[in-house]
Amino acid sequence: MLYYVVCKMGTKERYNNLDGLRALSCLGIIAMHIKANTAYKITGFLYETVVASWTNFVYLFLMISGFGMFCGYYEKIKNCKIDLDTFYLKRYKKILPFFSLLILIDVIVYHSFDHVIEGITELTLVYGLLPNNQPDVIGVCWTLGVIFLFYMLFPFFCFLCSTKRRAWFSFMISLVLNLFCSIYFFSEKFVIEDFAFRHNFLFCTPLFLIGGLIYLYRNTIKLIVNRFRYAFPILCILLYILFLLTPSKFFNIEFIAFKNLVLFIPWLCYAISVESHILCNRVMKYLSGISLEMYLAQMVIFRAVEKFKLLYLFGYGWISFIIAFLFITVGLVFFIEIYKKFAGIIFEKFK
Repeated sequence: MLYYVVCKMGTKERYNNLDGLRALSCLGIIAMHIKANTAYKITGFLYETVVASWTNFVYLFLMISGFGMFCGYYEKIKNCKIDLDTFYLKRYKKILPFFSLLILIDVIVYHSFDHVIEGITELTLVYGLLPNNQPDVIGVCWTLGVIFLFYMLFPFFCFLCSTKRRAWFSFMISLVLNLFCSIYFFSEKFVIEDFAFRHNFLFCTPLFLIGGLIYLYRNTIKLIVNRFRYAFPILCILLYILFLLTPSKFFNIEFIAFKNLVLFIPWLCYAISVESHILCNRVMKYLSGISLEMYLAQMVIFRAVEKFKLLYLFGYGWISFIIAFLFITVGLVFFIEIYKKFAGIIFEKFK
């Protein structure tokens, strides 16, 4: 995916480093899910704390989605230069075909009436409106439910960020609502026991709004980051270490969204300001282009690898973990490329 802003002179200002952030986030989440669904006997800080923390890359994913949407559509919607019919159709055309295939595979494998109900509901892409966005069919798709609600409400987000002052006010209100969710609305009075905070759109709203704020201040951010370009990576590393060492709850109140904002805002600011060969290269661009598909299909390929008994080829240590990660990553690439080839043939035939 390309992130760009059309400048006043008609040129396009690109943020290709975001491809790297998306790709690394997706790979980190895949590694975390392998850890969560296997019985590797690996101990130590790196595996038990660092790899486990990669679940939080979902928050970075949401922030990048927020910034990307503001880059592509903020000015168009604000200036009434976009057709909403085209806008929403583009979202469905991009997501629905591949997502439908995954749901079909799930329903065939589990042949459960509950999965049929969930699958049909998920095909609408508005299942994030459900009181508990925690589906069993393609369980990781809760993220898509949250992101698609952001797409649905993006014109309203443009209103909230129509000026910098209003954007700051909206962001502060979203933080207050996030806190209210943690201390009141996500209590036993309102939700079930295993309710997942981050599956809720209102809880995730600050992540999308910070993407808008970074967009509005992108030129100022570039000046600041480039002035301290060598100090910023050090800052990002130190913040990650601090993130790992500090608790997510204080006085039994959930502050995970606040922690992720503090952690990932500098990452996102650095990525839009400084060119990096690590974040911007052909591999990262390719993986970013299929990152959503990789994220959604990861457990499908994981189960295939598990079925062929490839998870524990060399025991229960690091080697097996790394090999399983490679099998799943390569398997995802092949699966997606095969899908793209056949989908292209089918779409061309019925065009």
